[in-house]
Amino acid sequence: MSTRGCCARERPVIVLVLLGVAGAFTGLLFCVTATDRTRLTVAAFLAVPQVFVGPLGTLNLPLSQCWVILIAVCWLLERKELPVRDPVFRAILVLAITQGAAIGWSPDPVVGVLEVARLLSFAFLALYAARVERVRAGALTGPFTVVLCWAVVNAVLVWVFRLSPAVESVFLHSPLATLVVGPDAMRAFFADGANNVTDPLKAGGFFLDANVSSMFLGVATFCFLALGVGLRGAAHRRRRRLHGAGALLCWSATFATGSKTAAALALVLPLAVRGVQVLGRPNARWFLPQAAAAVGLGAWLVPRLLERYVPGYADASTESLASRAPLWEFAVRMFREHLVLGLGFGGWSRTVEQFAALGIQTLPPHNLLIAAWAASGLPGVAGLLLLALTILVVLTATVVKNVGTHLARTTAFALGAWWWVLVHGMGDNTAVYGEAKSMILLAMLLGLVTSRLAAHRAALAAAPREVPCPA
Repeated sequence: MSTRGCCARERPVIVLVLLGVAGAFTGLLFCVTATDRTRLTVAAFLAVPQVFVGPLGTLNLPLSQCWVILIAVCWLLERKELPVRDPVFRAILVLAITQGAAIGWSPDPVVGVLEVARLLSFAFLALYAARVERVRAGALTGPFTVVLCWAVVNAVLVWVFRLSPAVESVFLHSPLATLVVGPDAMRAFFADGANNVTDPLKAGGFFLDANVSSMFLGVATFCFLALGVGLRGAAHRRRRRLHGAGALLCWSATFATGSKTAAALALVLPLAVRGVQVLGRPNARWFLPQAAAAVGLGAWLVPRLLERYVPGYADASTESLASRAPLWEFAVRMFREHLVLGLGFGGWSRTVEQFAALGIQTLPPHNLLIAAWAASGLPGVAGLLLLALTILVVLTATVVKNVGTHLARTTAFALGAWWWVLVHGMGDNTAVYGEAKSMILLAMLLGLVTSRLAAHRAALAAAPREVPCPA
């Protein structure tokens, strides 16, 4: 081997390394000098494209994750406030600590490091969103719009792919699919990990899992509705119509995905959101027993109506649950053997592979509680329940205490988005914040509610005799 040939092969590598260093330095300089709103807008834009900057152990590190870590470091270096008394922030820290401790006994620690990084990223995205909206009311609309434009594109793709599965096949073989889905996921999809978008009765847009796509669209629907609160008069007519059209498009596309869970949630959750606002009124609390009876009647009636008017819905739901039953039976068996510490990050996939000969598919747990237990044991389940319940209680209390105000309506839509993600997570492979693409929407909804609640309290303190405006 000649020295000249060796140098010729190393030259492209050196050029790539130099380009990477130059890009990283430019990104660092841009981040340091950018405003908080610009940092959040960039995070919103990077939330959907799956661009990777390099390998991290057995996984690839996405550029979006690197950016959020960078702006989190900037937040700390600039000594901005950390709301240690905020119950949601505390709950996120508790869950991050329990999952961080589980890295110590995990067979694949890198998976645990990335999960803890995502949790902390979620917290800092919510902090940035609250600060941006608090500094200037309405400033959060820009970052929201960036992600919701992606959601509109996804909704259109879902409808097109549902009407023409051949177009979806062309898309999946195109470079665009690799850009928005990610190279690792596409390689697995064409190897042995084919997902449910291969079913002609399902469509995922730029997701390989139609069910996860429906969750992203459901969260986007409530974001559109939340942004439309308070837009009245001729000056806001265009924005109000755009938000309404966006909500309608995303809501309708949840049905086009073919997800049974999404069809039920898209029908029930808007009524539930309205029900919380109505029953939160002081003079309506006497009707809580009747409302509870109505909920029970609806829970009994809706599946029967879907079974009667949506052919195949009941059979498809039964088949879907039956496909998850072996996984959950496997989880019960593992639960008895590893009760306290679980299996550690990466432990589920390694263990379930040993039982493949018994007919158990090597799939993730498809339940966020089981996934939390498998990754970090009972402490992880406790941390996850603490976070989920804290968010639901905080949002519900905000609606009830401020019923009849714009704040209550905004918070009710945020509550609907969180209900969607948590219910969906009981039967799918998603986390407490959904997945990477929906995480920023949920974080910005929390930030929007936090900032508007602070502004509402300040307004009440300044004018204690002022009566809240009716909805």
